[in-house]
Amino acid sequence: MRSRSLALIALVLLSAACAQAQPDQNHDLVLGAIYPLTGPQAPGGTQELAGVRAALSVAESSGALKFHVRLQVVDATTPQAAAAAVDQLVRVYHVPAILGTYGSTLSAAASARAEELKTVYWETGAVADPITAQRRYVFRTVATGSALGRMAVTFTHDVLVPRMKLSAPRAAVLRVNDVYGRSVGGGEEALAKSMGIQVIDVIEYNPSAYDADVISARLAVDHADFLWDVSYIDDGVAIWQALLRNQVSFKAAIGTSSAFCMEEFSRRVGSGSVGVYAADKPDGEINPAALSPAGRSLLAKARAEFARTGQALDIPGVAGFVGGWTLVSKVLPQVSGPFTPDSIRRSALTVDVPTGDSINGGGVRFGADGSLDGGQNTRAAAVIGQWQAVGVMNVLFPLAYSTNRSST
Repeated sequence: MRSRSLALIALVLLSAACAQAQPDQNHDLVLGAIYPLTGPQAPGGTQELAGVRAALSVAESSGALKFHVRLQVVDATTPQAAAAAVDQLVRVYHVPAILGTYGSTLSAAASARAEELKTVYWETGAVADPITAQRRYVFRTVATGSALGRMAVTFTHDVLVPRMKLSAPRAAVLRVNDVYGRSVGGGEEALAKSMGIQVIDVIEYNPSAYDADVISARLAVDHADFLWDVSYIDDGVAIWQALLRNQVSFKAAIGTSSAFCMEEFSRRVGSGSVGVYAADKPDGEINPAALSPAGRSLLAKARAEFARTGQALDIPGVAGFVGGWTLVSKVLPQVSGPFTPDSIRRSALTVDVPTGDSINGGGVRFGADGSLDGGQNTRAAAVIGQWQAVGVMNVLFPLAYSTNRSST
């Protein structure tokens, strides 16, 4: 009789615990969110978080999410602060999953800590390759840094080299000396060799301590046809201004996400930005040809929500929306049983969103456990755009995404 009573008590306690883990009309499901909302990366972090919030609002209003999710947001501007934020969210708020982080150096620290604590880390914007490497609880919905680097090289090889009729193209790689720069720049180096583009120089620099004129002088000596640049906004602008000031030119220059795709880059550089290319995730001005009917319908809802809150469908905002939408409409509703890191992780591995169904023209399918792409979205979208006037960028490549078919 005693053993039966103890078993009954255990069953009641287990049932109560499961019930507490399930949100209802009186209880929210609390998820963590870590973004840089102050400091130099604040514009991108704020926009990306706005995209996550927009996805949550659309999911709840459309019925795709039938319970309320509340975000517990932490502002983090350094890797140490990002890792500490994970501890706070897990130990104080007991979140089963955390969204973030926009910046690769922040994400590298936060995702590593989340993996140690066996908590799902849902990366919506940072691109450095190692973020998902050999981790079971980390998922990323955007393209990797090496994918952006490969996109820059592919565009150079497929479009620019033939158009310029170059028989022995030469390129220089300029990159920040961190996990972001080496991910993108490493992808460029590896693919260039296989495509017959000679990388004649690789320049690494500290974005907190560099001499733009010294970098400019070295690039002048290189006489490269192409420059592939992996910079942050302040250093990227300073180096580009030095190149203009010292009259160092290239047949074409392609930058990447954390500087060259930002309107601030074009505004600060002015007319000197016109003609510069950039590799990044798509924004909301995508060619409808890249979207399925489901993707076009979802994009219309996203636009309406962004307009309601006064937000622009810029690149970080779209990335945040895609990541947030995937989690709250495709993963959480399919979780069986209590919301735990493991139940969310299992659900994420079953997500199968066809290419074109996401508002940026991509889809979602995460690499399986133990694979080289484990946790990485293998259907993430990446594009090449060009500043064609100050503050005006058009997507050129791949052609299905192009918003300006008249020029490359």
